[in-house]
Amino acid sequence: MPPSLRRLCTLVVISFCALAGLPTTAARAGQNPEAAAIVRTTPAETLRTAQTIFIRTKSAYFKPAALEQALLDRSEVQYWGLVISRDEADADLVIEVDRKLFTNIFVYSVLDPRANRVLISGKIGSLGGTVEGQIASGFVKRLRPFRALNSPVQTK
Repeated sequence: MPPSLRRLCTLVVISFCALAGLPTTAARAGQNPEAAAIVRTTPAETLRTAQTIFIRTKSAYFKPAALEQALLDRSEVQYWGLVISRDEADADLVIEVDRKLFTNIFVYSVLDPRANRVLISGKIGSLGGTVEGQIASGFVKRLRPFRALNSPVQTK
């Protein structure tokens, strides 16, 4: 695409947004100071400061209560002061779990619900241990670099 055509397309899109009354990211951030703070928060900062977790499942083969228990059994989770909430609106982080169709593979994502960003993701198989325990272990392992280095037990 020639540069002049690209500039014209950009101008048309911006003009359309202005005519339609769609706010730009800067305008949204200017209207709402909390939104501006969310936009400036880095994923690392979100993982470092999060205190509340909500667990969402997209699979009938996975029960959130089992992951709640597996997380609460981890000494790091207790040490970091993380709590599990049953109210998604209160959550700083959302752990979303799904199962790939016709497999024993479960995928999980840790989301920032305020900025709608994926912060951590992983996949595990249901063979070789409980899915919940493996997800809890993977979550804690991936969260360690962002939390205090002197957590009590690093090997569980």
